[in-house]
Amino acid sequence: MTPANEFPGNIIFYAIFFGFMAFFAWSMYVRARWLFAAQPLNRLSHLFWRVAGLIPWLLGNARVARPRYWYSGLLHTMIWWGFIILQIRTVNFLLNGIDNDISFEALVPGIYDVLRPVMDTFNILVIVGIGMAVFQRVVWKPKRMSLNIDGWMTLFFIFWLMVTDVMVNSFEFYLHPELFANPELSYVAYGFSQLWGELGMSQGAAEALNTFFWYNHLIDFLGFLCFLPYSKHSHVLAIVPQIFLRRYEPTGVMQPIKNIEEAESFGAGKLTDFNWKQLLDPFNCTECGRCTEVCPASITGKLLSPKQYIVDIRHMLDDEIPPARFWMKKGAASNGDGETAEPKTTTDAVGFEQTWDCVTCGACMEACPVFIEHVPTIMDVRRFMVMEQSNMPETAQATLMQLEQRGHPWRGTQLTRTTWIEEMAAEGMEVPIFDGSQEYLYWVGCSGALQERNVKVTKALVRLFMQAGVSFGVLATEEGCSGDPARRLGNEYLYQMQAKQNIELMNAKGVQKVVANCPHCYNTIKHEYPDFEGTYETVHHTELLAQLVRSGKLPAQQANGLQDKTVTYHDPCYTARHNDIIDEPRQVIAAVGSNQVEMPRCKRGTFCCGAGGGHMWVEENRGERINVVRTEEAVETGADVIAVACPFCMQMFESGVGSVPAAVERGVQVFDIAELLDMSVAYSKPLAPNGNGGSTPAPAEAKPVAASDAPTEGEAPQPADETTA
Repeated sequence: MTPANEFPGNIIFYAIFFGFMAFFAWSMYVRARWLFAAQPLNRLSHLFWRVAGLIPWLLGNARVARPRYWYSGLLHTMIWWGFIILQIRTVNFLLNGIDNDISFEALVPGIYDVLRPVMDTFNILVIVGIGMAVFQRVVWKPKRMSLNIDGWMTLFFIFWLMVTDVMVNSFEFYLHPELFANPELSYVAYGFSQLWGELGMSQGAAEALNTFFWYNHLIDFLGFLCFLPYSKHSHVLAIVPQIFLRRYEPTGVMQPIKNIEEAESFGAGKLTDFNWKQLLDPFNCTECGRCTEVCPASITGKLLSPKQYIVDIRHMLDDEIPPARFWMKKGAASNGDGETAEPKTTTDAVGFEQTWDCVTCGACMEACPVFIEHVPTIMDVRRFMVMEQSNMPETAQATLMQLEQRGHPWRGTQLTRTTWIEEMAAEGMEVPIFDGSQEYLYWVGCSGALQERNVKVTKALVRLFMQAGVSFGVLATEEGCSGDPARRLGNEYLYQMQAKQNIELMNAKGVQKVVANCPHCYNTIKHEYPDFEGTYETVHHTELLAQLVRSGKLPAQQANGLQDKTVTYHDPCYTARHNDIIDEPRQVIAAVGSNQVEMPRCKRGTFCCGAGGGHMWVEENRGERINVVRTEEAVETGADVIAVACPFCMQMFESGVGSVPAAVERGVQVFDIAELLDMSVAYSKPLAPNGNGGSTPAPAEAKPVAASDAPTEGEAPQPADETTA
């Protein structure tokens, strides 16, 4: 029935089929050997979670078809589902080429007939999807996308595959009607077969066209298959393992360099320094540009493009083992004259400035439809730059030196880790020192103790803990830096040294639970300390405050002027996106009675303040300042108060409101969630016993805000007087 069932068609079929498949197998081997040469990584835990994820992310196409990208999502869904459904017909086509008797049509004719109208429908939907893709590339031309010849070739392969599929079926119906019980079920192909009859097409012409389209369909399918490993659409081949082996841990977690004292190299200076998942990622990148479109560095005019960063690594993979020149030695590259050249470092491939532009906010990873992990890859290159090349911005180098010499990153501060404790003692409030008898260790953090603006937040939080009767204590002079700045700045050795010192101390003191108001410390202690036997139940201060409000231990007073103010909350990247802490801060704001208004980019879609990835201490030297862009967005909401839940965000917004004329004109102020709640609770009951079980002196009576004393228009409420509780 097919041109391949008789001599010499069968010889031609097998020659084409096995020739193409051999080339495809070799192409896949060349790429797969990179994965086997890479560093190991265990991604086989939580198997049920991994298998279950294939339903929404693979079959459901959920990360592609997001509301923001509805057009791309719709066209991709039509093409993708068509690709899945029409694999039935493709396999049937190949089986027919071998022998009609082993095809689906012959073995399960009833089931195949039921699927005929479904497959014809998807023939149409795929062609419509391709038409939408052509419109997107010719008319719309989104800046985020790479509109190159690669995409056009893919669209042509798929379009011609649909056309030849319908034509082959139509000529089979026309030439061999006796073999099909219900040809009309394939309504598109059957319609064309009827057209050939109306046109009076001769038997010879029909057989010639059938042969033409049959071999076109075969070569198009096999050619597309062989093209995919060399294409940006290689995700078609790699997407199943990519989704199945996606990361389970939160996106803000970095992997340690194991046995660092014995390590021969640090970070990723060459391709084999990456783990296999980091080398699988480039083969899944479709260059859709969604990552770059949400990247704060890219948006504000920096050189970093997360998309291009991953593409550059893919180009490095292609350059170091050119697939078409298999006689070259493994790991070698051509210098253009046919001679072997020294492999370049990852720094050469991706760029110095691009690597240091990253603020580790994770927006790229959140936006990526195929689970590419940009941030860990960038951080591993940064580790190489710092620990192998000593290649870093001057401000990063100065910060790391400060961390080594003084144990914290804040150059020039006149405060010590106990200054705030002494000040609170002078105000009549003794801050308990953690001795193992308390429920929580309050991790104050470097910023909470050593930066004046954030010290106010620390004091407010302690007042709230005491008011609610929370059993807590602090480490005071024994507290060190959590290590987050050192790790994000690329000095893994310094991070591990600081982390191990902290863990040794915390374990010795019997710490079980930790509360931290710095999201970076929270993320590090909760998710990264367990790598070094430091496992604690860790909560962010907004989570604990929300719990205390719900339980009635912090009765917020809504007659204090805050109810007249509009608050917009900025989600820190390391709570909202990296750790999914979204509702709790908003619950606290609701409790104090303020009106809430959201910024366009909020919750998991938040926009970074600009301080992540060590950029609290690394100066921006190109484009707009990230914190100013974010402050402008906050001010445009019309809010009187910008609420934060991170000491870094606090400082970036404090700087930002002074640089945005509208914020200065309206007197927009920045407060931590704890400060807003402290202002409200100050109007309620006297303090409860403190965390040590003793009595805390009652605070001076806080004066409620009467109507005549309420803040005037454009004026945000002031924090509670620090001389009172």
